Amino acid sequence: MRNFLSGLAEKKGRAARGCAALALAGGLMGGLAGCANTGLMQTKGISDSFVVNTDVESAYRRALEYIRVCDISRTHPYGQTYGTARDNDPSSDEGLFGLSADGSAKKNKPTQTALGRIRVFKVGEEAKILELFEAKGESIEPVTTRVTVTVLGTGLWDQAELAAAHKSIQSATPACRPLE
Repeated sequence: MRNFLSGLAEKKGRAARGCAALALAGGLMGGLAGCANTGLMQTKGISDSFVVNTDVESAYRRALEYIRVCDISRTHPYGQTYGTARDNDPSSDEGLFGLSADGSAKKNKPTQTALGRIRVFKVGEEAKILELFEAKGESIEPVTTRVTVTVLGTGLWDQAELAAAHKSIQSATPACRPLE
């Protein structure tokens, strides 16, 4: 039983580890029933991919600001609250900043391998990913980044959310979708 759950955890990451822990604590059937819907980990969703004329780190910061203003700090229907988890934060993992020969700080040229990923979830349901932002360096001269936004495709996580995120990241100014 433990080998099966360990293998499951390795394949599905942190969300699966949480489900595996629930399964060990509450029995196989009862524990896994609470992990049935993992949002974008389980469903393809809908996405929009576009190029932004900026480096990966700036595109990543634009996405973070959009999420902060439009998802986290905003009052949502029924008092829902949302949070984020970051994977491969380009400001810390990819070494976009360094020291020049004279010892002063300088910004290194963006790399095509730099990737920033942000997951959005409802607080209390961290394993269910509702929205996913990915920024990946596309070219160095001129500097461009490909941003892909994927949403679940239901409720507030629909085509209007994709359009608002696209507009916000392109313009570097959060433009939230209207809430009903």
